[in-house]
Amino acid sequence: MSARAGIISLCAAVLWTGFLMEAEPVAQESGPTFTISGTSTVRRWSCPATGTMQVTPGSSAAAAPGFPDGLQAVTITVPVKAIVCPEEDMIEHLRATLDEPAHPDITYTLERYTMTGSATATAAGTITISGVTKPIEFDVTLVESPDGVRTEGETQIDLTDFSIAPPELWRGLLKVGKMVRVQFAVTLK
Repeated sequence: MSARAGIISLCAAVLWTGFLMEAEPVAQESGPTFTISGTSTVRRWSCPATGTMQVTPGSSAAAAPGFPDGLQAVTITVPVKAIVCPEEDMIEHLRATLDEPAHPDITYTLERYTMTGSATATAAGTITISGVTKPIEFDVTLVESPDGVRTEGETQIDLTDFSIAPPELWRGLLKVGKMVRVQFAVTLK
């Protein structure tokens, strides 16, 4: 469940990554890697995940580093199966909690962004996890370098906002925290 909320933030991060690509609507074959982390009554945990994105540059929004004409659309998809935890039991609980057979993907769609500085922005959109769609907003830093534009950010997600009950195991001795942190850092060429 914690990974599910983390995926939401992950999708948002991928959205901004797509925000920096200079192409016609394009699907990225392998997306950036994100770190989804949280706590439990036993220990902290962390799971990486990857996704894909489609970006449509255009003149419907403010200019951003790498996108002088702004972006029209960005969609990020993270398959639940792309979340890889260090232990097989964690992966199984995550996939069951997110109801992977019924909802195999987590999707983020950028609705708008606001440049808050020359290299910072706030992205707003919606994220869908396990069939529940909610608005999400997060800040990103955009830094141009010889290798491309590096996009960095993080956000926190409350699992219960998505009707996800944090998992409990061993008759409640292990309880996963309801807040999940998603961090991302991606260089776009």
